[in-house]
This record gives sequence, structure tokens and C-alpha cells, in this order.
Amino acid sequence: MPFRTAKTKIWQYDIQVRGRRLRGSTGTDDYEEAKAVEAEVRAQAKSAAADRTSCTLSQAFGTYHVDICQHQPSAATSASQAKAILKLIPGRTRLDSLTNADLMKLVNRMRARCSNATVNRRLQYMGRACRHMAKFYGAELPELNFKAPEVREAQERIRELSQDEQRRLFEHLPADLHAPVTFCLMTGCRISTMASLLWRDVGDSEIIFRLKGGTTMTFPISREMRAFLAALPKSNVIEARRYVFTRIDKQTMERTRIVPKGGVFNAEFREAVAEARIPDFRFHDLRHTFATRMLRQTRNLKLVSQLLGHKDITTTARYAHVLVDDMRAALDEFSPISGGDPELRPREIKGAK
Repeated sequence: MPFRTAKTKIWQYDIQVRGRRLRGSTGTDDYEEAKAVEAEVRAQAKSAAADRTSCTLSQAFGTYHVDICQHQPSAATSASQAKAILKLIPGRTRLDSLTNADLMKLVNRMRARCSNATVNRRLQYMGRACRHMAKFYGAELPELNFKAPEVREAQERIRELSQDEQRRLFEHLPADLHAPVTFCLMTGCRISTMASLLWRDVGDSEIIFRLKGGTTMTFPISREMRAFLAALPKSNVIEARRYVFTRIDKQTMERTRIVPKGGVFNAEFREAVAEARIPDFRFHDLRHTFATRMLRQTRNLKLVSQLLGHKDITTTARYAHVLVDDMRAALDEFSPISGGDPELRPREIKGAK
């Protein structure tokens, strides 16, 4: 029922509709009019909630982006995924009308246009958006299996930067790109994580990384890392000053925020790679380089998995070839049979015909 405080004669309302709290002024000092206003607010809220329970796919993507994706480093990627899906399935499609057959048709259409990995990422995004609407807004969602239609992905290639390639890369990189590239080599973090890193997330002994999917992880700060961070230049532009890594805007000569997808930063990095004559190398390969170097040094797959922020160690197992190479090299230098140097000439096997 309407209420008012000692400070005003105007009646207020404070109601809840399906878990949503609504507060405000009725705009009148007449109690009966106030009750009518409160009733109207309640009716409108119920109507809006009812509409949301049978929302469209376009509404689901929009709501999920506002609630979750826009606050993540991968916001641009999520928006691109939603846009790609809506080109193949009408945005007016209601969630409660979706079937597993619709998902399979969507997958088949996407496979004709992009890689299997991209197909799976888009399908996973769609699943998260739909479940978000069902969980937080009570949207009616059939029992859909977003996992079943996923397609087999080709094993991701592992490209490690050699020390000579690394030297040539830094020779051709613009000076203001040295710090962010070095940081990715030191931590194995993704470009979006590096570009969105804030000074408030850097502590005395650890850094908070904001990962894709809205999760976070703690990365330890070594002595080398501490000295590196202390020497970083800070932007004199208020909007960019809170970011750890910035680049120089060639027009204003001021330090500005790094755009992780596309933009000047990526163009300058690709140009430096080309000028350094480094074949088949992408920015994400800095992460692969960190992983292979750490595994070769520590021989600890679980440790490397934790440093990369992998939820499942099987994801890190793709780097296990490093350990196999080390074991092969060890066997090449030692003979388990003789206990010394291996004999390289062919050996006759007794009893063999």
C-alpha cells in the first residue's frame, strides 16, 4: 500500500513484482489516487514480466549483452557472434518455439560459412544467452541440447616464437608496442586480457586477470614482472590513465587505450611481423610461446595449466609435445641398454631370420 514520510505529503510506493522491486512517487497527496497509481504501476510491471517470459531470440541476445557481455573484454566478439546467428535465424523467433532440430539446421548453415571452432563458439554463446533469460527473467525455454550439435574441431596449431624471431620482431615493432607484447610473452595472457588490464587489478604480489566468459584468475607477480610494471609509462589522458597498457596516437601524440580487436594496434603488430619476415605468426601465438617455454622449463603440465587459466588440464595437453621432444632428446643422449652413449650403427638381432 502507498506510504509517505514525515518530510513530504506525497504518497510513495514500494512494491515487488516477480522478484523485481519497484520504488517511486505517486505524484499525489490524495490517498485514493495514490492507490490507483500504485495499482497501475503493478499492472504494467506484470505485463512487462509476462512479455519477457516469451521473449524473442533478438531480445534474449540484447538482454544478455546488456547484463553480461558489455562488461567483458570480449564484448565485441560476443556482439559479432549474436549478429552472425541472427543472419541465419530470424530475430523474431521466440525462445519457447525453438527445437533441437532448429539448432542442427543452424549448425549446418554455419558450417558452410565458417570453421568448426567458430560454429561451436556461436552455439555456446546462443546457449548462454537463452539460459540467462530463463534463469533471471523466467523466460520459457524448451529442453534444448546445445552440446549435441557441436562439431569436431581441428586440433589448434601450436606456433612458438624462436629467440631469433623474437629479436627480429622487437627490432621492427614500434617502441610503444614493446611493453604490451613483452607482457603477453611474460604471462601468456590473451590480447583482450592485456588491453583491458586496469591498474586497480595490479597488486603488490599478484594481478587479477579478467578472462573471457566473465571469469577472473590470479597471476603471481615475479621479481622480473615487478620491475617491468614499475617502469611502464602512464597515459596523461584521463580516460586511458586507468589502463596499464596504452599506445601512442600518432595524431595527438598522446597515450590512448589499446583496442584489442582490429584497429591500429593489430595493424602495426602485423606489419612488424611481416617486416621481420616471421612466417605464420599471429598475436595469439605469443600465448603459445609462453606455454611451450614454461612447460619446457618446469616440465609441470598442471602448473602451466594454472598459469594459462585453463579450466581443464586436457586443454593444456596440446603442449605435451614439448615434454615428448625433451624425452626424445634425453634418449638420444643416453642408452638404457649400455648405460652410456647410444650406439648409432645398426645392431644385429640374434635369432632374427
